[in-house]
Amino acid sequence: MSELVKFKKEYLLMVGRMTDQVFQLIKAGQTKDQILDLLSKKDFKKVILSDKEFKNAYNELNGLYGKALKNMDKFADISPNTLLAITKMNQSQFFDKMAVDIAASLKGNLTSGILGGLSKNDIVNGVEAALRPDQVDTLVTTALSTYAASINSLMADQLPKNVAYVYTGPVDKKTRPICLQLMSSGQLTRDQINGIVSNGFIERGGYNCRHQWRLFTKQTQMFDPKGAKTEAKKRGVSLSG
Repeated sequence: MSELVKFKKEYLLMVGRMTDQVFQLIKAGQTKDQILDLLSKKDFKKVILSDKEFKNAYNELNGLYGKALKNMDKFADISPNTLLAITKMNQSQFFDKMAVDIAASLKGNLTSGILGGLSKNDIVNGVEAALRPDQVDTLVTTALSTYAASINSLMADQLPKNVAYVYTGPVDKKTRPICLQLMSSGQLTRDQINGIVSNGFIERGGYNCRHQWRLFTKQTQMFDPKGAKTEAKKRGVSLSG
């Protein structure tokens, strides 16, 4: 079982466990008012962060950062301490966001479910609908992509300012207009990139972006400025910014 599959499985199991805890209160004779009062005071994020099984699955998920690093183009050296710091910071931000999103979904669905007299399964389905397993995929993919972009930026710090980069990744019907613009622009320095998009070297096309900046070489793959211009023309997308 892959790290991501196990993480998503533990996410769904945790939602079931926490929902079951609330329904145990109902079985124990707690009134609706008492349960709602408890829900309003409960720190769901803290409970999620301390859930042993979920945390173990998250720790295994951290192995994906090492795989992402291994697959990157290394064009400059980064000190081990700096690399460790940026890795831990990215991992912490991801887990914190996951906990906040799950906590908000759980609290909201449990509250409305108790008020509406829904079954345990209905509440669990509501939580899953608010943060689906495929959305967890997106959160993980975005975290790893941002991590790779941050590493690229640290490596770029070691190079002269006039070094140029190219925007690599897929060109298809899902490619955002800003990504078509960045790829069609060809070779750009980091200052030029950040002049087009604020902090564009790291942020690129935004949330869940499928692209990365790379040094241009004859071996550079998935760099297709002509294809980007063709796709933009087909969709009527302006490339002037």
